[in-house]
Amino acid sequence: MKYFAMIGGRRYGPMELDEMVREGVRPDTYVWCKGMEDWEPACEVPDICRYFRQRLSGTLPSQKEARARQGKGLPSDDAEQERLLSQLPPMARDIVRRSGIKITKENFPDPEIHKYPKALPIILYVLCLIVILIGFLILH
Repeated sequence: MKYFAMIGGRRYGPMELDEMVREGVRPDTYVWCKGMEDWEPACEVPDICRYFRQRLSGTLPSQKEARARQGKGLPSDDAEQERLLSQLPPMARDIVRRSGIKITKENFPDPEIHKYPKALPIILYVLCLIVILIGFLILH
């Protein structure tokens, strides 16, 4: 099956699954193919997930091999690695550990980007109450 992918604001495709790997499709990359209603993240498309799972299981070294490559145990900054790994979903942690890849802070989005003012939920709650009261007064 041929897929289209939205990478860096540009549409690429049609391409096979192998080509998607070379183009840098990630789990959060939006993809589309014939038969899909709308663009979806690659992690939500069963065929793509299955392909990447099979690809990873065949290419990642075992934990023993990864540690042997690193020498003695984990890298010296193992506490930082574990802290960063704890931010990943459990299945992803295991995959990253087995791969022997060191992750850095740059691999994660800045949490400040997604913060909203602390007063926002209170403001929304008060606005909802006002709308309900106005509706109640209009109906009576």
